[in-house]
Amino acid sequence: MATPIPSNQAVFSLGELVAATGGRLVDADPATTIAGISADSRTVPAGGLFVALWVAPGGPIAFARDGHDFVAAARQRGAFPLVERSRDLAGPRLEVDDTLVALGEIARHFVARETRGRPVPALAVGGAVGKTTTKTLAAAAAEALFGPVLVTAGSLNNLLGVPMTLFTLGPSHRVLVIECGTSTTGEIPRLGRIVQPDVALVLNADIEHSAGLGDLTAIADEEGSLFAAARRAAITWHEDLELMSRLAQQRSGRGIETFTFGHGTAGAPPPDVRIAGREVRDDGTTAIALEVSARLAAGGPRPLVISTPLLGAAAANNLAAAVAATAVLRGEPLSVDELGAVAAALGAVPAVPGRLTPRRSGRILVIDDSYNANPRSMRAALAAAREVADRRGARLIVALGDMLELGELSRAMHGAVLEEAERAAPALLALVGSEMLAAVRARGLALPRLVAASSETMAPALAMALAPGDVLLIKGSRGMRMERLLEPLAARFGAEG
Repeated sequence: MATPIPSNQAVFSLGELVAATGGRLVDADPATTIAGISADSRTVPAGGLFVALWVAPGGPIAFARDGHDFVAAARQRGAFPLVERSRDLAGPRLEVDDTLVALGEIARHFVARETRGRPVPALAVGGAVGKTTTKTLAAAAAEALFGPVLVTAGSLNNLLGVPMTLFTLGPSHRVLVIECGTSTTGEIPRLGRIVQPDVALVLNADIEHSAGLGDLTAIADEEGSLFAAARRAAITWHEDLELMSRLAQQRSGRGIETFTFGHGTAGAPPPDVRIAGREVRDDGTTAIALEVSARLAAGGPRPLVISTPLLGAAAANNLAAAVAATAVLRGEPLSVDELGAVAAALGAVPAVPGRLTPRRSGRILVIDDSYNANPRSMRAALAAAREVADRRGARLIVALGDMLELGELSRAMHGAVLEEAERAAPALLALVGSEMLAAVRARGLALPRLVAASSETMAPALAMALAPGDVLLIKGSRGMRMERLLEPLAARFGAEG
């Protein structure tokens, strides 16, 4: 289910909106005040601003309907419309060249206005994989150090979700943690301009949305452009060579501080937050051992151990990234007590639903990673599931659905994922969708397998193939609805526990 857009009571004068957007006010008094901004004519408040959004097909956001068709309905609710200049509309209105751009400019102005005279540092989190989990972790750690945090809800990380999140900034907030996502070239620079982060964290660059972004170099350019928005510091994964080269360019070109996290590589200086070890426990938790450098820990380097319910090697990377981001956001090395508070806050963060989330159905342990999928997250999920099954001495069953929006790279990427699946050596592989099926036909598999065109068709067959004690990984793109595979399990193995 999509995350609802949060409502707001952001207050502006119409004259202020003209200045923020460079727009033209028609038949209205600049001194008039509006309260509340919405792009939904059904919920826009009386006296609020209705933003009539429309993006042509192939743009950064897909809209089923043109927002300008609902200007009359918004006016009936007592709202004032923000519209494109090119539309043949009458009545009081604010005209701009592009309503989506204007929305971002208003949000940028709002944050600058509301934080004038008080420090509210902002962290922007980007990357191909792990943004939502890391954003959640960083927000928990930041709250332990700063106090109330304004954080992106769900995955509202696009050119609509980010501005609408920022409009909820209130006087109690002490820090911003904003997730920035992309599916077409140019989104990240636009989001960076809106958020204007003090610290930019880019987790990784890998094949994602390649239909709109292109090859790995183009994707790294897009994700790495978030560094250019950072006002004070930028952070990335020590082992990502594409992003490390772009980070170095920012350091030499702009002189901003740069930091890294990861395991480190031979012959190179260690990362600022180094992953020193990881131990999976019988109870399903993992102990992550980190070493925090003297740049970020007072009297450092300092060891830091975090006990977490998060699964897999990717969780260690996300935790290390969150520690680095929080410490850099703080602006000074963390004391032993502050590091302890960060560790406790991070350890209390549960798995994000649908993202490597352990759940039980009777005696079946399900690793639910059904929220979305790309090649990197597929690899991470397979490794995590294999690790859990080995620790439990259990049979591993893997259900994989198509990875969508990969464009011309789709066939090769699905073939590569099947190679990873073979290396994970599950007792049974259940494949869902046309791309997975095509990859099987092209490659062939020695593994026992089930195949189906849809998750709905696969669900009953998979349930019958499972046995008590099994570990089941479920993974696929959002459009594949892989969570449907969970529905028959309760009837056969018992309710979730």
